[in-house]
Amino acid sequence: MKRVMVMAGQNDEDYGQRLTYVKVRELLRSKNVESVYPKFSIHTMAMMPFYDGLIVSGKLKGYFESSVMIDLALEFGKEVFLFGLNLEESERRMVKHLRTQIMSPLVKGFVTDPVEQRWASLWAGSEIKAGIDIANLYLLERSEYERGKFVVIAPSKDGILSKCIEEKWFPIMDARVIVEDPQDSKTAVQFASKLKVDDVSLIFKINDIMNAVKNARFVISEKFYTTLTAISFETPFIHVGKKILRYIGKDFSNYVCDPDMTELGLAFSRLNEFDFDSVKNFNSRVRSMYSDMEKEIDAFIWKNS
Repeated sequence: MKRVMVMAGQNDEDYGQRLTYVKVRELLRSKNVESVYPKFSIHTMAMMPFYDGLIVSGKLKGYFESSVMIDLALEFGKEVFLFGLNLEESERRMVKHLRTQIMSPLVKGFVTDPVEQRWASLWAGSEIKAGIDIANLYLLERSEYERGKFVVIAPSKDGILSKCIEEKWFPIMDARVIVEDPQDSKTAVQFASKLKVDDVSLIFKINDIMNAVKNARFVISEKFYTTLTAISFETPFIHVGKKILRYIGKDFSNYVCDPDMTELGLAFSRLNEFDFDSVKNFNSRVRSMYSDMEKEIDAFIWKNS
């Protein structure tokens, strides 16, 4: 039985990282891989020699800790998987540091960003490939399609919705406002005061957020993973943040607002014209790319078994 150490957002309370953490756990359990999810660097360092490999998934969060763990695994000759990793979320100094380390034949895996575009020079000749966000698969596997009576909005304290609360079309929205980051609560209350809203819900649990999106008639979101949930659940959406363009490109250009725009009301005129085929095609491609990622893990599991 293979034994791996995993860094997959176990210390992170971000919604997307929690999705990543749960999906990685499920994947390894399904393949009968013994895994450990250390919460402290010293724990990781002490146990590394006794494991066959290291899996890093989600964000490379924390330059020092992430780089040390990857370096240490390579020092011990362990295989390292960057599985569904979004390097564009990491700091540039981290990427610069890993430039030589990633060229090691011991390192394999996938990154979310299109290799042929942004990281061609970095990955040339290496085993790193373009991949998909593993959290997306977790959502797709649980997606159900229902339609409710409300709109779900996840306003951010630093986002565009906090700056455009005087839009004339807001008062006509029969909406529900959800917040998954307590720091955004004040913004959410201010925003909700302009809508037909009974209350503002502070939601932390993964299933509660998914259920809110599943039952939504329409989603307006500044949060990447809230929008990704809407895509996975085939709920009409408009995204008013920047991050999603790094992942879905132009797939949903009609439903992604430039952050400098405030005229979001046009989104509702497209509600009955939402192109679900583009959503389904996107989700189909995600599943296909995930299948390729999973094959890499399978090859590792059966190696020398």
